Amino acid sequence: MKKFSLEPIDIAYLANSIKRTISSVLDNSGSLQLETAEAIAQAFGLRFFEFGNPDFPIPSFNSLPEKTKQRIAYRKKEGPAKAVTYTPSDINEQINKVIKGYTAGDEFLAEDIANSILEEHGETYSVSQIIDRINKSFKEKIEKTERKDMSKEGRGPKPVFYKLKKK
Repeated sequence: MKKFSLEPIDIAYLANSIKRTISSVLDNSGSLQLETAEAIAQAFGLRFFEFGNPDFPIPSFNSLPEKTKQRIAYRKKEGPAKAVTYTPSDINEQINKVIKGYTAGDEFLAEDIANSILEEHGETYSVSQIIDRINKSFKEKIEKTERKDMSKEGRGPKPVFYKLKKK
């Protein structure tokens, strides 16, 4: 990481993991599953047994996988990672602004709210974050319906519509 100026978030990205997992290993408060350790090693073009060997030489930039080279370039361009956290009140405030445009009885998808927030405020929230806020903070105003969006193709459950009970 030091040689290529990468951070835990970069390793998590390259290994398809999460920053908390990588950070916990770095500060000796956690461990990795073999699958994750192998994914980290492969981010450097190595196998786990090579990566874990302190006598094995650090690979050169040119020998790294293309995705890793791109991430190194990204980190150089962007500089140190900045942690972004969203407080529930930020999300709640933005959801409130969106639903003010609805009238009682209007049905919508959580995805519609996420898209409206992105368009109006430039903030990106996942559909699961929106659903979490609806379930925790908007029980009095919004209810889940039984109707599903059958136009969504592919595997997985179909999105459920929500309805504005009152403004």
